Amino acid sequence: MEHVTISEAATLLQLSVPTVKRYIYQGLLKSAKLPGGQHRIPRTEIDRLLAVHGEEPAGAGLEASDHPVDERLALLESWVTDLQVENERLGATLEVLSRVCTRLMARVGEGGEERAPGPEDARVIVLGPGCRRCDALYAQARRVLDRMGLKDVAMTHVRDIDDIADYGPVLTPALLIDGQLVTSGRIPSEEALRKAFGAALGTPAEPPRSH
Repeated sequence: MEHVTISEAATLLQLSVPTVKRYIYQGLLKSAKLPGGQHRIPRTEIDRLLAVHGEEPAGAGLEASDHPVDERLALLESWVTDLQVENERLGATLEVLSRVCTRLMARVGEGGEERAPGPEDARVIVLGPGCRRCDALYAQARRVLDRMGLKDVAMTHVRDIDDIADYGPVLTPALLIDGQLVTSGRIPSEEALRKAFGAALGTPAEPPRSH
């Protein structure tokens, strides 16, 4: 049986590599895992998804009856959701970059000084105009802080595009700790957030244990 890599599968399916990985983890795409941890996807799985998506591959010999309606709908709904979320993120990022360029051009023309970003009282700042990924990052960061016993750490969510632009070119959602950019354009895992908070705030990454 012919197998392809994740990158090759992404090219064949016209999807991003992260999306293909997400399909594997969600069970929408079967794969074989090599001893080294790499995934190899059967070509029959690629043909199946192409058929579900309305692109019957040459020589596949797959009939519509091989794909239950529920499976098709679930896969299509997942694709639509992924596209909507990605469009939100890209739209917000482009808007931020547009504002940044406008401000930089104005400052160059006026010879003005750059204003220091705020707010100054928050140690943890999430940048994002309110898309689902931005809200998810804020919720996850707040949850991790609480679990680490850091409920008193000041945290805020900057949603205004002009205020976000004060921080310079950045992919949203973004997370800053004490003014330092920790992550942008993605939602890190809880483990990664614990390590980042532990290193920046001088607190052990492990959550406190109850006695």
